[in-house]
Amino acid sequence: MTPAGTTISNVARIEYSLGAGAVLRSSNRVDIRVGEIIDFSVTPAPACGRATAAGVVAVGFRITNLGNGPEAFMPGSPIVTGGSNFVASGVVADSNGNGCYDPGVDQPIPFGGKTPPLAPGQSFIVFVIGTGGNGLGQVILPVTSETGAGARGTAVPGGGQDGGDAVIGDSGGVVENPAPVPGGLAASLVKSQSVRAPDGSAEPRRGAVITYRIEGSFAGTGVASDVAIADAIPAGTTYVPASLTLDGAALSDAADDDRGQYDAAGVAVRLGDVAAPALRAITFQVRIN
Repeated sequence: MTPAGTTISNVARIEYSLGAGAVLRSSNRVDIRVGEIIDFSVTPAPACGRATAAGVVAVGFRITNLGNGPEAFMPGSPIVTGGSNFVASGVVADSNGNGCYDPGVDQPIPFGGKTPPLAPGQSFIVFVIGTGGNGLGQVILPVTSETGAGARGTAVPGGGQDGGDAVIGDSGGVVENPAPVPGGLAASLVKSQSVRAPDGSAEPRRGAVITYRIEGSFAGTGVASDVAIADAIPAGTTYVPASLTLDGAALSDAADDDRGQYDAAGVAVRLGDVAAPALRAITFQVRIN
């Protein structure tokens, strides 16, 4: 796509013979400046993989400039549909460009505010932040071009790069109903094991220690409340005291202030509120009787 503001020039020539000589003449030059096309898309941004603190949920949207000149874009008021209890509190720019919401680093975009100017083909991520998010639902973020909106082909005199004209493209200068970001949350567990016998082998014999690993995966967006994971001690084995861990950190076996506990029913770990996306890992050991 030819960049906005580019000047396209053209000069015609005529060449002929007159008597014994050749004559070459040129026409006047005609110039035309390429107008700026206002076009863009809004799509869900990839999940960052980082849970946020204090139960804050961040839903990302990627704004991509599909036009041929630099353009800034203005996020509108987020819309939540589908029965989710997600309550949006604002829109935040991905100020450091890492694709993740970083409280205190990423700066709010006030209502009527805009993104930095994006070069043709450049993308910029913004986050709708809020609380809640249990249950199914969708988050929609309307976005408008700073230059304006209108029917495809509408001219905006002087609205383009370097004072040239702008032309509204396929998006109409506004994306009122972009592809929504799913607001649901899905949790799953994956359990694995490894065996180490007294002789150093992996034979499951008497005295061998089995290390169990449970990975809890929380996908989508939202907050899972009061999460607890429990596992019974298998018959024919005995729990190895003080072997319970969460994300590599040791937990006590007693029912005290930390998140872990071991009793006759087995092991249990209380995760509390977990903001998706997140991955939590629990390990514990038993000895074969």
